[in-house]
Amino acid sequence: MTAVLTPMHDDLQPNVELLVRHGSGLLAAGCSGLVLLGTTGEANSFTVRERKTLLEEVLAAGLKSDKLIVGTGCCPLGDTIELTKHALSQGVERVLVLPPFYYKDVTDDGLFEAFATVIEEVADGRLRVLLYLIPQLTGIEIGAPLVARLVQAFPVTIGGLKDSSGDWEATQALCRALGDTIDVMVGTETLLLQAMSAGASGCITAMGNVAAREIVELYEMREMPAATARSGAINELRATLQTLPLIPALKAYLAQTTGDASWRNVRPPLMSLTPEP
Repeated sequence: MTAVLTPMHDDLQPNVELLVRHGSGLLAAGCSGLVLLGTTGEANSFTVRERKTLLEEVLAAGLKSDKLIVGTGCCPLGDTIELTKHALSQGVERVLVLPPFYYKDVTDDGLFEAFATVIEEVADGRLRVLLYLIPQLTGIEIGAPLVARLVQAFPVTIGGLKDSSGDWEATQALCRALGDTIDVMVGTETLLLQAMSAGASGCITAMGNVAAREIVELYEMREMPAATARSGAINELRATLQTLPLIPALKAYLAQTTGDASWRNVRPPLMSLTPEP
C-alpha cells in the first residue's frame, strides 16, 4: 500500500484532481490500497475541517472507499473521534490512528485508555483500526505487550498496525508476537522481505508514490531468489531521496518526472525543494 502524498495548488490548498489521478495510477500499478492523510500526506498540517473536506472530495471524484485507509490520529482525542466517525460516515472503515503525541513518558495504561476511548466513543462495529507506530516523530513507544492488550480487548476492531519505527528488532518482535492475529505492516519496503518472513502482511510505504510497480513486483516475488536484487535497486532510489527531506524530495521527483511543478508544493514547516538552475 502507498502512503500517498497530498498534492497542493500554489495557495497550498489540496489539488484534489491531481490527487485522484495519482491515486488511481497507484492502484492501476498494483497497490492494494492507499493511505490518505498520514505522515507522507502531511496530515498534521491540515485542520480537522480540511481533512474531512479532502476525504469527501476524493470520494466524490471517484476514489473508492474500500481502497482507502485514512489517517485520523490527532493530539486531542476528540479530534480523533470526530475524524474517525466522519470516515465511517463516508464509507471508509479502515483508519490509521496515531497515539496522542504531545505528552511524553506516558504509560502503557495511559495509551491503552486513549485508544480504548476512541474505539468506545466511536462505537461502530464497522471500524477497523490500524495502530500507527512512528516513535521518531511522536516520541511514543508502542510495544508488542500494549498491542496484544488492545487486540485482546478489541479483537475485531484492532485490525493491524503500521510500524514505521525502522527498528528491525522491535519490528521482528511485533511480527512474531502478532503476525498470526493482525496485519503487521512495515513502514518501508527496505524491511519488506525480512518482515514477511517473520510474519508481516506487507508494507505501507511513501516510496510507492514514485516506485509503486517495482514495490508491488517485489512483494509478488518475495519468495524468489531474484527478490533480493530487486529490493536492492529500490533501496538505492530510497537512499538517494533520503539524502534530502523525504516528503519534499518525493514531491520534487514527481514534479520532475511528470512536468507538473505544483507537485513541489508543501505546507510549512516543510519547505519545497527548488530545481537547480
